[in-house]
Amino acid sequence: MGGEDLELPMLSHLDPSAASSGGDLDLLGGAQAAGNEPRLAGATALSPDSRISSVKPARTSHLTAAPVRSAQREGSGGGVRSLAAGLVVLVLLGGGAAAGYFLLYKPRQEAALKASRPQGPAPVSPEVMAAVGRWKLQFLELTGTSADHLAEGQRQLAKDQRVAYAEAEESFQQAVLLDPRSTDAIAGYVQALALGRGPGMDDNSFQEARELIQATESTVGKLPGLLVAHANLLLSRARQSSHLEEATQLADAARAHPDATDAQKAEAYLVLGRAKVATSRELANKDFDEARRLAPKLKRVDYYSALAHEEAGQYGLALKLLGRRLELDPQDWDSLEASARIYVEVGETGRARKLYEDRAKAKGKAGDLRSALALAVLRYQAEGNAREAVRELRALAKGVSRYGPRDASEIWVHLAAAERTAGNADGAVKAADEALKVVPALPEAHLQLFLVALAGKDAPRAREHLKGFQGRLEDPALEQVLEGRVLLLEQNPAGAQERFLAAGKLDPRRLDAQLLAGVAAATAKKREESFRLFYPVLEARIFDPLRPAPRPALTRFWLRPGDTLAGVENVVQELGGRPDDVQPLLYEGLVRFHQGDRQGAERLLRSVVETGTNNGSAQAYRSLLALDAKPAQALELAEKAVALERSLPVARLSLGLAQAAAGDVERAKRSVRSVLEVAPTMLSAQTKLAELELAARPEVARAMLEKVVGLDPSCFPAKKLLFKLDERG
Repeated sequence: MGGEDLELPMLSHLDPSAASSGGDLDLLGGAQAAGNEPRLAGATALSPDSRISSVKPARTSHLTAAPVRSAQREGSGGGVRSLAAGLVVLVLLGGGAAAGYFLLYKPRQEAALKASRPQGPAPVSPEVMAAVGRWKLQFLELTGTSADHLAEGQRQLAKDQRVAYAEAEESFQQAVLLDPRSTDAIAGYVQALALGRGPGMDDNSFQEARELIQATESTVGKLPGLLVAHANLLLSRARQSSHLEEATQLADAARAHPDATDAQKAEAYLVLGRAKVATSRELANKDFDEARRLAPKLKRVDYYSALAHEEAGQYGLALKLLGRRLELDPQDWDSLEASARIYVEVGETGRARKLYEDRAKAKGKAGDLRSALALAVLRYQAEGNAREAVRELRALAKGVSRYGPRDASEIWVHLAAAERTAGNADGAVKAADEALKVVPALPEAHLQLFLVALAGKDAPRAREHLKGFQGRLEDPALEQVLEGRVLLLEQNPAGAQERFLAAGKLDPRRLDAQLLAGVAAATAKKREESFRLFYPVLEARIFDPLRPAPRPALTRFWLRPGDTLAGVENVVQELGGRPDDVQPLLYEGLVRFHQGDRQGAERLLRSVVETGTNNGSAQAYRSLLALDAKPAQALELAEKAVALERSLPVARLSLGLAQAAAGDVERAKRSVRSVLEVAPTMLSAQTKLAELELAARPEVARAMLEKVVGLDPSCFPAKKLLFKLDERG
């Protein structure tokens, strides 16, 4: 050692990989201990490693020990001092090495060890396990693998057809049963459920699907496929603004997700477009265009784009897009069904029938069940021919054993509705019972049984069947009305009145709910309260006397236009006590008018006038009743109504309509405009004014009609006029 300096290695020379691979740490920088190099106890455990010796010290290490040089030894005393210094340095070095081991090496070693161990399966959430427990009962003899069922579900889903969504839904359920951790199967199930059932989905299925998707997002993260499925699910409940907002947020997140595929981004843009249809057709179409660019084969883009044009009142363009879809895929039932529905809503039932007839002919002798069923539904829901519909549906029911549960139950439930409409209550009950045998808890079957019980004033049975469709009619206000009718049967007019008023708040279009609230008060013998509730309907300042009841043109939940008011006649009339007491007669006549009982209404309203009372409202409603059959008499009655009560909106309306029927267009325009001065929200008056402007100012008429349809998509008279404008080009 004489005359040499002792240089110690830096801690940056330590290589933890040596230890992890079974080697030892070299604290001497690769130098071989020999001859005059001191070796201390413990140094033998740190074998040299040739891999380290060529590595230069890293000057950036936060645990570096600067080289220490000893002084030149001068005699033996200097040698002792040098040895002592070396001992001190090595002790310090040992402490530094220990620190390096615990701070750097050991954590890395533990991480490497953890990574090398096989990872256990991800936990299954309680929500998924609960769904699995329920679904097991549906698939008792399940075979195959989860991957097989997943692939089949994805194949069905890719068809983009409503009839395939149900098959996809079941395949995804089976995949989840066989592998509850399959994120793709859960996302596929929720997507198929949302697209297939849409707003018709029952509350239990919606809640179950939402819990499934939320739990899966919590377990594996917000993956693009999960986000898109979740957004589509929320769109099935888009009437709730919070759901619409959340669906938009989820779609935005899916669109911007770094791992999203073009197909998933296209789905996200489709959700965004659907969410904007009601508020901005232009922005919605931009989203649809982007979805089309990302996924040209995504069939639903054209379908929803067509519905956006329909929403805007552009029926010709909507039908053109749907027709293009049918040319590309003649089997696309959704586009066929939407086209037929639009034709019915614009008053072109014959064209709707031709669509289905052409489809049936294309199928040849084998026939097409769906087309045959759709034609029968047109018979009783759009053409007013319930008896012929019954004949056709009975013929289909004879071969019902050839069909699956869904098709069979649909045949039976439409037969029940047609039988009831034709006046055969027993036949309706029998058919509805058959539907429930095929598909227990079918809400549309319970609705028909409820309506039969309601007509028969059978309160217990009505209550029983009410439970079978509550939460599943896609119309909360209507459900409140129907529950109120049960409460009336149960001699609970206060509870009934509460439900009717709640229905009116949920949907201000429900004139029937306001009338029924008055009937409920009359049932409780609350005369003044009853008349107070009837008066807003009578004057027509808020309630539109000619506005169609809010209802779909074609539906599986069939009610005739007057069904909600059926069976409440004579209740108001019984409030009268004297021959000259005209108010009960007047309001009873009002109820009959809205029930569609034209003869009964005319008789009661005429009796009001014959008492010698100057009643403008009675004359106005008599004018409306005479309008179609006796236009000259209608004009005379309307003029009397306005002379008696000029400020009454219904009197002004009757005059404008009578003048239009007489061909006096300019005077009719002035009269209808005067209606809107006192009742600016009356859509029937706005529609009539647009009709009167149609010939001279079509663009003005279009703007008015588009506004009406935007306010109330169920205003079919306005839709009919808009379609006429489209046909003109």
